[in-house]
Amino acid sequence: MRSIVAILMIGVLAFALQAKEVTGLYEAQVPANVSQSQWQQSALQQVLVKVSANPDVLEQGAVKAELGNAANYLKKFEPVAGPAPLLKVTLDEQKVQQFLTSLQVPVWGSRRPAILFWPVEQTADSRQFLQGPDQPVLQLLKQQAEQRALPWLLPSADANFATSLSQDDVWAGNWLQIDQASLAFQPDQTMILLFDQPAELAPQVRLTWQSFEQGQLVSQQLVADDQIEAVRQFIEQQVNAQASQYAVRLGANATELELQIDGVTNFVQMVQVQKVLAAMLSVQRVQVQARQADSLSLKLQLESDAQTFLNALRLDRRFQAEQSDNNSALVTEPLQSPVAEESTDQLFAELEAEMAAEQQQSAAAPAVMASGPLRFRFVPQ
Repeated sequence: MRSIVAILMIGVLAFALQAKEVTGLYEAQVPANVSQSQWQQSALQQVLVKVSANPDVLEQGAVKAELGNAANYLKKFEPVAGPAPLLKVTLDEQKVQQFLTSLQVPVWGSRRPAILFWPVEQTADSRQFLQGPDQPVLQLLKQQAEQRALPWLLPSADANFATSLSQDDVWAGNWLQIDQASLAFQPDQTMILLFDQPAELAPQVRLTWQSFEQGQLVSQQLVADDQIEAVRQFIEQQVNAQASQYAVRLGANATELELQIDGVTNFVQMVQVQKVLAAMLSVQRVQVQARQADSLSLKLQLESDAQTFLNALRLDRRFQAEQSDNNSALVTEPLQSPVAEESTDQLFAELEAEMAAEQQQSAAAPAVMASGPLRFRFVPQ
């Protein structure tokens, strides 16, 4: 059993974290054939949703009132060539962040985790991938990803979709095959989405999703009236879960953090490390404390708590966490226990049970951060 776990873990670790750099967070495309006030307000609405990744932000009274001042956020605009008259509008990044911060709304930076989805539907007669650009579930996932600026990967939405991965492998949770098929897309995380309609739930449908998170197999499910409603609920759960890890409440729980970055062999790399860290949304200032051989000691003034910063740093594969001699290198977090569920595959069920037991033992220990700098190794790409 241990060897199976090890093999699966190798497959998961093969996905080196390399979050996608989302571009155009502070840009919007709006109709040009409306009034100036209308396109300015539409641009501000689009950007607020992308930066917060939360459409509900538009329902706040303060946001509705601020739409009348949308012109204050404008930096530039230009026409976009196309069949319909459009304007590309760029807003002031600092002003947008300051406004969201004043409302205590978390702000997402441009580096966001890329999630790859493999959706499969089981009916009374067959199992099949949900696929094609006109498939309603995939259309909803794509539309929400674009609206919220989330780099979700939907290979089965491609009209030319073809893969060696079978729907039966996905349904059975065969992660060796799933990981192999996913490698080409280089995701930060892979999820399988399983739709079915058990007789005891009819006419409702069930959505079960599974993934590996921090080396643990997680399986969850929900029941809804139809597939579209199930996906809507799933999207909200996923976005909220990501927001809790990566979105930054600027100015909240601001702190200092010491880092030791190994593998910095020359001045160019030293400057590169400083620039990368300084560009992170949660970092206010980077100070060089010392440099010895290939090791760089830094002190960071953070705009957020240390854990939010470290979550974001883990998304950059150029920074690889190292274990120090005194075991103080990493901040550890209690892991959430996966939701138990009946598996269609006995091997999968045994693996899930063993991982759940190990996870409960890990979660019993409180999260701690020992004194001393956290150590990372810089690996230039």
